[in-house]
Amino acid sequence: MDQLKAKAKEIPETNNKVAEVFDLVRKVEPVLSTLPEVVERMTALKSLHEQASQFASNLTTLESTQNNVTKNLATQGALLKKVEDNISENLKQILENCSNVNERVNKLLSAKPSKNTKK
Repeated sequence: MDQLKAKAKEIPETNNKVAEVFDLVRKVEPVLSTLPEVVERMTALKSLHEQASQFASNLTTLESTQNNVTKNLATQGALLKKVEDNISENLKQILENCSNVNERVNKLLSAKPSKNTKK
């Protein structure tokens, strides 16, 4: 008897669930005819989405590489400026040294008695 009472209680619950599923099927039924087309379009677009994803990844890599190149160019420019400054300073020093050597040579030449006066 208890089993019958339990089954009797389950029947309305089951009926409610069946009714809910039936209502849901009725709502979805108009869309069911377009479902194969939607699946087909999604399949066709899959490769496009994969290509777009790959493009985005490549673009990110390219931007990163471009940033690195820009930073390296700035660093190289600063180093080049230092080299140019050093070369300029070295050239000044070389010219000054040459001038000093010329002065010393001229002093030595002027201080040395000439051979014609000894005779």
